[in-house]
Amino acid sequence: MNDITKIKKWFIRYLSLTAIVLLAACSLPEVTPPVETTVPTEPPFIVTNTESPSPTVPAFPAPVEITNNNAASLTMVNRAPVNTAQLIKWANDSLSLAVSTQNTDASGNQLFGVSVLAVPGLTPTNIMSTKDGRVADISSNGKLAALVSLDMTSISLVDLTAANSVVLTISPDFLVGNATFSPDGATLAVTIIDEWKVVLYSSIDGSLINTLTGFETAAPIYNAGFTQSPQWIVWHARATLQLQEIVNGNFGPTLDHQDFVTAYAMTRDGSMLASNVSTAGIDPAPAVTLWDAAGGNVLRTFELTEPAHCIDFSPNGTLLAMGVGSALQIWDVTSGNMLASLDGHAGQITALAFSTDGKLLATIGNDNQLFLWQVSE
Repeated sequence: MNDITKIKKWFIRYLSLTAIVLLAACSLPEVTPPVETTVPTEPPFIVTNTESPSPTVPAFPAPVEITNNNAASLTMVNRAPVNTAQLIKWANDSLSLAVSTQNTDASGNQLFGVSVLAVPGLTPTNIMSTKDGRVADISSNGKLAALVSLDMTSISLVDLTAANSVVLTISPDFLVGNATFSPDGATLAVTIIDEWKVVLYSSIDGSLINTLTGFETAAPIYNAGFTQSPQWIVWHARATLQLQEIVNGNFGPTLDHQDFVTAYAMTRDGSMLASNVSTAGIDPAPAVTLWDAAGGNVLRTFELTEPAHCIDFSPNGTLLAMGVGSALQIWDVTSGNMLASLDGHAGQITALAFSTDGKLLATIGNDNQLFLWQVSE
């Protein structure tokens, strides 16, 4: 055997030995076959009510009236996204609510809209969008939206149930400030930009009903119009509120505050008014004041940790709902006790409203969420 042959054999043996050593030193992972999985046949949520035909539609319990005895049991039962909401308006039958919005499109133009949502599912039944006028108010039957033109020269009434068609246009000889529907929707109160006047029109044919004057203040008028009571027009100028009767034009007492009034509401029977002021400093502490509407006397003061940006009475006037920061607070009007403080919104509550039957409560926050609340029993 020559030297070259010996070198080849030695090299082969060396490679073989090296391979054996390496294999012995390595711990290779054990490959196991995949575990056989079985797709469950049960739905992810167990439906206990076998009478419900569709498991995709959530079942909502029948609502009961919200009272001082059960307000602490209020629970958020549904939610829907909204974007820059301005106003909540319940329909008289409490089966739907309308939300007005104001946004800016990609070109920087203002875009105004109304979404009508079925209750309790909060599914939209109609959507209206326009660049021609801002939504000033929505009628209590959920049918009409009052739009003030951007040049403030006219008011258009849009029928939300008839393809968003304009059914009436009122073109007064003055610049329009604001427009509000009476609780029954039959009358439209229109304010004038440069005069202390409220002009009442028929929302059916646009005819002139009456003109209310006589309010005087050193400050510009911030607003005037209908609230929840058909008896009164409420005038608002900075730290002053004053009521004026629709029929005879008589004024109630002046309701003076120490700071700017940022929110107010009336009972449906017109007997009480609640108002909130924006408090710049620590003293006086934030509070909502309850007034005797006819006499102008302070009935009660609800002391708060921060101002309430929106308030509303229950239909029977026994409860007062407030948006205090991100919390929904329910107060007993008679005792002055807070019955509930409910969290859920991620930002300031900016609008809220009891349903007409007093069984539901809707809140909207600057987190762009609409919450629907009802008593959980």
